[in-house]
Amino acid sequence: MRYLPGLAWRGLAAVALAACAATAAAADITLEKIKHTGVITIGYRASAAPFSFDAAPGKPAGYAIDICQRLVAQLREQLHLPSLQVRYVLANAAERVAKLDSGEMQMECSDSTNTKERREQAAFAPAYYYAGTRLLVRADDSADSLAQMGGRSVAVIAGSTGQAIAKARKDAGVNLNIIEVPNAAAGVRAVVEKRADGTLSDDIVLLDQAKMLKDTVKVVGPKMSVEPLAIMLPRHSPDFRNLIVRSMLDLLRDGVVQQLYQTWFENPMPVRGYSLGTPPDALLKDAFRRPSEFVSEWTVM
Repeated sequence: MRYLPGLAWRGLAAVALAACAATAAAADITLEKIKHTGVITIGYRASAAPFSFDAAPGKPAGYAIDICQRLVAQLREQLHLPSLQVRYVLANAAERVAKLDSGEMQMECSDSTNTKERREQAAFAPAYYYAGTRLLVRADDSADSLAQMGGRSVAVIAGSTGQAIAKARKDAGVNLNIIEVPNAAAGVRAVVEKRADGTLSDDIVLLDQAKMLKDTVKVVGPKMSVEPLAIMLPRHSPDFRNLIVRSMLDLLRDGVVQQLYQTWFENPMPVRGYSLGTPPDALLKDAFRRPSEFVSEWTVM
């Protein structure tokens, strides 16, 4: 055997230690936490039906929740964790990124829009819906667009794309009094109680609120945006993100997401009992037909 001098051994040892350190640094912190705790935490919103809402206190339901439950089922197999448990945590629009960054939750399953700005703060799975921001007003209001809301108050969700649209319209010259609210239901409530004249949010969420309130409010005007909605994931966990993306693409290819869509958008909804009667639009049909990571960019119209 050929012996190496002490300096050479020390050099090899340093290389080995550096390699070990690099491997440790490369370990996906989200996957490590899930494996260590045996728990995955899912963030949701309590009033974002049909995507996520409280069917009972602390018991979320909805289209996004159902999709995430099926993704967790695949994680159990992929990670060999048959007893992997799910914990749910409320996360409003303003705090969702911080809760992902801190590890308080590992997935956000609601109605978050995949935008270029947000991709600098979080990762996303493939889109499962294309929404558009619309305006909700009281049933007796004659306004049918944001341009007709000059000098009036509009409630928007703090940290939402609806807030960004309202600010852009205000900067363009529409005299709006913008009021921040924590969620869509709070915005609608402000309109009903006459603390706001209108509210902006995802069209389908507002339609659900209008269905519940019957003739009290109405959704008016055209869509003001094209918004790909998707599961939001931690930014610095590429291995976890890749697992979720592959699993989501499998669910799309197998028709699972399409079946869930019919349950929540085209048939009488679980818990709610009424139908939104909303077939998939052209963008979503294409996503169902040709699943991929490609996403149409968030666009303000």
